[in-house]
Amino acid sequence: MKMKTFNLLASALIATFFVSCSSKSNIPVPEDAAFVLHINGASMSEKLPWEEIKQSELFKTALEETEDSLAIKIMNNPEESGININGDSYLFAKTQGRGGYIALVTNLKDVTKLESFVGQINTDKKIETKNGISFIANNDNVITWNKERLILIGNASDLNGNMGKGGNYDSRSSFSADSLIHFAKEIYELKKSKSIGNDSKFSSLIKEKGDLHVWINAGSLFSKSVPAILAITKINLLFKGNISTATVNFDAGKITYKAKNYFSKELSDLYKKHSLKNFDEVILQKIPAGNVDALLAFNYPPEGLKDFFSLLGVDGLLNLALSQAGFSVDDFVKANKGELLLSVSDFKIEKKEIKQSIGKGEEFSFNTEIPSAKILFATSINEKTAFEKMIGVLTETVAKEGADANEMLSKIPYTLTDNWFVAGNDSLTINSFGKTTTNHDFINKIKGHPIAGYMNIKNFINGAKNSLAKDSVGTAISDRSLQIWSDIIFYGGEFKNGGVESYAEINMVDAKTNSLKQLNGYLGFFAKLMREQEKRRKEEYSNWDDAEPLEFPSTN
Repeated sequence: MKMKTFNLLASALIATFFVSCSSKSNIPVPEDAAFVLHINGASMSEKLPWEEIKQSELFKTALEETEDSLAIKIMNNPEESGININGDSYLFAKTQGRGGYIALVTNLKDVTKLESFVGQINTDKKIETKNGISFIANNDNVITWNKERLILIGNASDLNGNMGKGGNYDSRSSFSADSLIHFAKEIYELKKSKSIGNDSKFSSLIKEKGDLHVWINAGSLFSKSVPAILAITKINLLFKGNISTATVNFDAGKITYKAKNYFSKELSDLYKKHSLKNFDEVILQKIPAGNVDALLAFNYPPEGLKDFFSLLGVDGLLNLALSQAGFSVDDFVKANKGELLLSVSDFKIEKKEIKQSIGKGEEFSFNTEIPSAKILFATSINEKTAFEKMIGVLTETVAKEGADANEMLSKIPYTLTDNWFVAGNDSLTINSFGKTTTNHDFINKIKGHPIAGYMNIKNFINGAKNSLAKDSVGTAISDRSLQIWSDIIFYGGEFKNGGVESYAEINMVDAKTNSLKQLNGYLGFFAKLMREQEKRRKEEYSNWDDAEPLEFPSTN
């Protein structure tokens, strides 16, 4: 009954995600939650009303495959579950002792309807009440509610990084139903001063106009997962005060992701001391003309990297390891200027004959499909002599790994000038770097930031289309995807208002329709495709079953 309970509740809760309001005065999430997802139902509902969802192929498929009359009733009218579809929903995870738990919190409109609903899907269990909280307990999760709120809470034993022997999670980190009920009670009684809404960073996040808000506390998630060998270092500074926030919006023709990362005072001071400089767009113009399918550009301060290692207390260990190759962190700083570029062009999946030796001078050959692209890596040089030393150390280190590694390295062409080291897998592309100025279309979208990225989704789909479109289904998927997806851009790296900001967007071909509606249609397309495939499969089996049995001549 456990899975049935949660599947049916999910039908109502999904509706809540799309049609709830934005009252955030008292947020029912503990201040030390490791992960929080807030769903702004009012905004989501405005962009994609439930009545419109009901008309989608995805909904029709789900409805067609649902046999339970109660589930059908809830899917058609989520208010029948008793859940208040005018309230926000919060999904969060929290570490607790050895383990952790995950909870979904939403508001109620009619507790009588909820109890009737829960009772009908848990006919083998009795509703119990304890300390003003009603609940039905399963093995690893509990459904709880009071007059105002519903909380689904379950075990998340792996949340705290508790690994037992043999790579299995320690069963002692799982909580009993009584413990889960106790945690739920704490959420019901949570004071505003102990709520995550009292955190200025979270309140700043939740004030951002958005359909979804995401909060990740790296300290809560990973601080206890540091290997014992690194206990002598200050590696925990990577997690202390490390908060990642993001606001997601489903806008017209695109999905946007606005993020901010907060760090400890020590790391923040270091970031401000060695602030990242904008990546020069002139460097992007050095990329040879052609179809650039993906790009990553990064401008980092090498001297800042040295201070970073020193702050974490790993500089001694790092220098000790490098000294065996006759190198040091100082040598790296001296060699590099800090501008780094990686691009992928002319991606495609092509057929290729592979030959393998089977001994005695004989070969075995077979045809396969492998991805192909022109890869370009470029990094700016601060001091050529120091950079040549670094290349020499790298070459010698690889050579020690054996003949195969050395042969692989020898096949990577590169050029080394006073200002740039350029490598890749295509000599013409490498030698053309910087020879002409090319104003690629994506440059204006990402220029003016320390970190930037770009990916042309359509180019990748077209490059793989011959491999994907081997049948009518593959062709339909490729064609539909080309009608939906355009490209992805990313940029950021600036330190503002106490944190590092970044921005990303996934652009769609249709720039006028909001992306939530487009996603609904896209998922509906797949649902319809799968339904048609299943129908054809059943027809084939039916035809096989109806076929006349084969008769064999008698052996007598």
